[in-house]
Amino acid sequence: MKIEWFNKWRAQQTLTNSRYRTQLADIPPALEPCWRQSAPNEYPGIPTDAFFFVRAAEGLMHFFDAVTYSAKACALPSDAADSVWHAWLRIDAAGLERFCKRHFGGAVPHVEREGLGSGALLNTFGACHALDGGMPRKPRLPSLFRLDARLRMRNGHGYWLHGGRIVYARTGPYGMGLGRAMPHPELTTGALYMAGLVDRQALAAELGRRRPAQDSGGGSCGGDAGLAFMSSGDDGGGSCDSGGDGGGGDAGSSCGSSCGSSCGGGGD
Repeated sequence: MKIEWFNKWRAQQTLTNSRYRTQLADIPPALEPCWRQSAPNEYPGIPTDAFFFVRAAEGLMHFFDAVTYSAKACALPSDAADSVWHAWLRIDAAGLERFCKRHFGGAVPHVEREGLGSGALLNTFGACHALDGGMPRKPRLPSLFRLDARLRMRNGHGYWLHGGRIVYARTGPYGMGLGRAMPHPELTTGALYMAGLVDRQALAAELGRRRPAQDSGGGSCGGDAGLAFMSSGDDGGGSCDSGGDGGGGDAGSSCGSSCGSSCGGGGD
C-alpha cells in the first residue's frame, strides 16, 4: 500500500513538473487502464504502476515533439514509451491522430523500424538533443534515450554515455545492461560530428582514444576510417555490429530492428 501511494505521488510530481504537462493532462482517462491490461502481454515483466505509466507517456510526448522538430523519419529509442503508443493505437487510433494534430501540429504515423530508412535513430537523437537544450560540444545523452534504463524497463533499449561514446545494449531481465553495452553503430562520434552534434574537439579526442588501440593491433569494425568507432576490445558481448557506412546509416542486418529501436514515426 505504501509503495502504491508513493508511486502515485511520484506520478503526480512528474505531471506537475513535466514540460509536457499540458499534453499529459489531455491523455484520455481510458488509456492508462487499457495500457495496464495490455502492456504485460506485449512486454512481459513491464511495471504497471502509475509512475511508470506517466514517465512512459511523457517519453512518448517527447518523441512526438522530436518528430515534429526533425520533420524527418525518427526511430523511437524506448520500449516503455512504445508500450503506451501501442495501447493508444489499440483503443483509439483516430483520437490519437487528433491529439497529435492538436498538440504537435500533425499526425505521427506508427512505422515499423524496417520502414524508417537510414539515419532515423540519428534524426531522433539530433532532435532530442536540441529539445533538451544540448550544445554541439561533447557527446550528451538526451533524456528520451535514457528512459528505459532509468525505468529499469525489462528487455528495453539501454543507452549510456561511457568513455565519451554512446553505448547500447538491451536492458535484460532486470532492466540493466551497461556491462554488456558496446558503441552504437548509428551514434558514433563521427556520425554525431557530421550531424553537427559534437565539435571537432570531441572528434579529435575520440581519434586519440582510437589510435593506441589501432597501434597495438586492436580491430575496428566501424566502417569509414576516422568516422565510425567500434572497438572489438570493448568489454562484454555487444548487441550491435557495424553498419559499414561511416556510422550514419542503418545498423545493418546483424542488428535488425532490435538495435536501438523497434519502431518510429514521421517522414519527409
